Amino acid sequence: MYSSPEFIASLKKILNLLKNAKLEYLKASDESNSTNDKRYFNLQSTLRNRYFQDITKLLRSLNVEVENLVIHRLNFEQMVISTIKKPNHTHLHKSIKFDQNLVAIYDEALTLNPGASVLKTHRDKISESVSESIYFLENAGFILES
Repeated sequence: MYSSPEFIASLKKILNLLKNAKLEYLKASDESNSTNDKRYFNLQSTLRNRYFQDITKLLRSLNVEVENLVIHRLNFEQMVISTIKKPNHTHLHKSIKFDQNLVAIYDEALTLNPGASVLKTHRDKISESVSESIYFLENAGFILES
């Protein structure tokens, strides 16, 4: 597999955004009152975690040290406190922004390495999730600012 420094840098950016998106989906789940919405947000968080693991595995296959890139402990207490302070789907807005950025960086990485099928799969699923999340916000009466 092709491992230019630019490709590796793109993968590292993807890792960071996946971690942030996962956390925002967890926060969106915490602020939601609907069981179905909570399930959706938790599923999206789980998918971002799975993608994170896939990218970590890909980086390791390229002999890139990932231990210093990964934050092992999350401050869940701080997550709950920040969730209480921010109503009106702000976490879902942030999740959508992270996902839109992820799609752009996945495109960048795929330009550098078109044969990375796992990246294509991730990008396509995240693009679909962006559409679903925007639809969710529109149905809830919120407008996503560009």
